Amino acid sequence: MIKGEEIVCIGFPTWEGDYMKSTVELMSVFAKGNKVLYVDYEFTFKDVLMGMIGKKDIPVKRILGLTDRLRKLPSKKGGDVYVLTPPPVLPTNFIKSSKYYDSILRIGAKCVQKSIKKAMHRLDIASPIVINAFNPFFGNDLAGKLNEEQLLYYCYDEIGAAVWAKNHGVRLEEKFIKKVDGVIISSIGLFNNRMHLNKNSFLVKNGVDYDLFNTAFKYKGANVLIPKKNYSKVIGYIGSIDSRLDYELLEHLFIKMPKALFAFVGRVNFSKGEALLNKYENVISLGPHPPKELPKFLGEFDLGIIPFEKNEFTKGIYPLKINEYLSAGIPVVLTKFSDLSDFEKSTSIVNDKETFLAAVKTEMKNDSLAKQNERAKVGFHNSWENRVNQISDIILKIRANKK
Repeated sequence: MIKGEEIVCIGFPTWEGDYMKSTVELMSVFAKGNKVLYVDYEFTFKDVLMGMIGKKDIPVKRILGLTDRLRKLPSKKGGDVYVLTPPPVLPTNFIKSSKYYDSILRIGAKCVQKSIKKAMHRLDIASPIVINAFNPFFGNDLAGKLNEEQLLYYCYDEIGAAVWAKNHGVRLEEKFIKKVDGVIISSIGLFNNRMHLNKNSFLVKNGVDYDLFNTAFKYKGANVLIPKKNYSKVIGYIGSIDSRLDYELLEHLFIKMPKALFAFVGRVNFSKGEALLNKYENVISLGPHPPKELPKFLGEFDLGIIPFEKNEFTKGIYPLKINEYLSAGIPVVLTKFSDLSDFEKSTSIVNDKETFLAAVKTEMKNDSLAKQNERAKVGFHNSWENRVNQISDIILKIRANKK
């Protein structure tokens, strides 16, 4: 891993939250030997209003600058991360006109730029490596404005399939990719669709906090968090219950396996999913939990599922949960929604609901401690530390080519 560098990460997600975020995980590792400034999500004035009336749980005072926008937080991997909360910006997603959208976005970018440069001055950051994480919206106007030694774009999702980015996401991302020194892409599907836009495109797949999720072995057989009752097995899912899931497949499992308990740990933000989860007695929704608590639930799972539909959005996904399941040692069954050929030997990847059902039964029947340990080795190989080493090599390669 590179050491002694200055890194400014212009993130899209907030630093805190109740789910795993690849950007946060990567910056946590980088913080062990480098000075890292993480620029948090740019809240809008609408968000602030919703926060003031209690509709959103956001740090209103910090966003408005009534408290210090710059925080020093300990990284769970060692070292510290400096997290900057930018001032509020004007909402833009509703604007369809490219001309007006870009003009208003430019106003917000200037405000964010001023805040970042002030934080850089306070931290004595002069010429950083800037990593823009899935934020081409502000990325285009900030490019070249932070005295960056290197500008990288980290692409980890299909921007064209996101509802909130449907008007301008693809256009702005393509424009930004052509500007940057290099592009780091998290899945084969995304890589194949973007590599032509920048000759310095690199595939760095998602990773896992192996040290955290491997602790699930300590909780096997605990039966504390999940009310197993008289059910013989617990089949689990961690992550958001949203439009990505194949609900026809799930209902097939619920009906065909009445003696198994299906446990869902995550946010329910899709009405169809909420209705289905409440329909069957052998299904339980346990809500969202902080990442540090997830191994306890995984320790009580007999098997983990990833039942995604195959569509334009999911074909570019490399799910974090696959390595989390494996690090916990549990069997994994998933649909063939994207290119996940790396996991053909360690998981069961299937095409339809009947083979999914059969695979679930077979994997649980044939599970053993030896197989659990083999799965954990796959997770170890895919740790965030190893991913940071890959990105470090990319940074050094681009630096050498620029000289």
